[in-house]
Amino acid sequence: MRNHSNLLARLDHCVILRSMNTTRLITSVILLLCILGLAACGPVADVIGDRDQPTPTSRVLTTATPGGRLSVWLITPTGQAAVTPTPGVVGGNPVGPNATATAAIATIQAATLTAAAPPPVPYYQPNDCPLPAAPAPPPRPDTFDDFSVVIGRYLSGGGSSTVVEATLRNWGALTDRGGLVQADTDLTGDGVLEVIVTLYNPMTYNAEALLNAGQLLVYGCDGGGYRLLYKTQFNQSLALPELLRVGDMNADVRNELVFFIETCGTSGCYKEAKILSWNAIVGAFEELNSGQIVAINGRIGIADVENDGILELTAQINPPGTSASGPPHSVIDVWDWNGVDYLLAQRQETGSRYRIHALYEADDRFRAGELRPAILDYDALRKDNSLLSWTISGEYEALRAYAAFRIVIGYARLNNGRANDWLSVLQSENPAGTTGSGFAAMGTAFMDNFRATNDARAACAQAISTGATQPNVLSILNSYGYNNRSYTLNDLCPF
Repeated sequence: MRNHSNLLARLDHCVILRSMNTTRLITSVILLLCILGLAACGPVADVIGDRDQPTPTSRVLTTATPGGRLSVWLITPTGQAAVTPTPGVVGGNPVGPNATATAAIATIQAATLTAAAPPPVPYYQPNDCPLPAAPAPPPRPDTFDDFSVVIGRYLSGGGSSTVVEATLRNWGALTDRGGLVQADTDLTGDGVLEVIVTLYNPMTYNAEALLNAGQLLVYGCDGGGYRLLYKTQFNQSLALPELLRVGDMNADVRNELVFFIETCGTSGCYKEAKILSWNAIVGAFEELNSGQIVAINGRIGIADVENDGILELTAQINPPGTSASGPPHSVIDVWDWNGVDYLLAQRQETGSRYRIHALYEADDRFRAGELRPAILDYDALRKDNSLLSWTISGEYEALRAYAAFRIVIGYARLNNGRANDWLSVLQSENPAGTTGSGFAAMGTAFMDNFRATNDARAACAQAISTGATQPNVLSILNSYGYNNRSYTLNDLCPF
């Protein structure tokens, strides 16, 4: 019985101890939760710990490439970006924070892909042209500056180039003297024919004037309409641009546009040519000539000078002379393709325009011992009415007499009986007291001595002695300015 009572007492004690342990455990858990709660109410840094300072971020560049330019093509007919505004929202659509972050990432990815992709070539596609239509011809604008706009609008409306030509002719912008509409050549390499227009300003056109002002326009398909791809600057002092060639110049299987613009002043007329080629990368025409191609009082031509399949551009330069410089020498500049540009490849002297220069050429042959060709040249310059004279009184008579004198002594040196015949011509054309009489006297002295001695050197000495006493022998020959030759008596008879 006592043992049973002891057992019950022990059991009661264990229950009490277990109850006390449970209470302690619950109390400990509650205390721990309170501590954690207090910690949660403290600063975040107490939980996370100290952090490094944020890495500095560079300012975002305003362009895709440092120092570069971002170019955007506007292809709507009005020249504005094709953006449909949101009704009721001024300046754009509101975007939430999440959408903004997503859009930013998408924009960066798209920009990366766009930067890596090559640019589309060509910019102008055949299906970008407007559908053919039959709009009514437009009325003539009030100002010439608006002509290019009206033409572009009409073409963009489906109008044909033939109607444009008829309309411009009706406006007085095309005349029998110049102006054209040409739509038979692809200049941009997209398979679409561009429309080229040269037109006068009908408000100022004067049929009696030497030159009339005008403009060159080039239109190409773009965005379902026509865009003005190129135009020359209009200036009342510059003549209507004239086309030299619309076609391949340098065998690069691309068509070039070659034209010149002329202007005239008191000293002569100047033509400046340009060779244009389409650059599909930048979407614009660029000049292939590395310098100014200028003709002075002359023509600009295109020819395959070297027979290599590459067309060269030639420019005649006949500069105006002055009383001090004398008549100028003429040259031809040849501009040739070097694989990158058209450069000035050579400058060639041309045939003489002035009679005095033709005489110089004959003198050069005579001095070189080419007597027969020289005699023919002297004879030709005496008769050629196309040769120009300078501003010297009695010039033609003096040069004609000098040429006859040289023919006389040339035939004598060749022991040709025609020397006597030409002496008769020299004497009959230049009697005493005339401008060329001094050369007639020298010719007579030469032939008298030559018949007696058959010595050209002795005959020349006699002729020179006679010439020293004659007027107008050297005065006219030495009146052609510092850009031309100066003669002595010994030069007249060089044997």
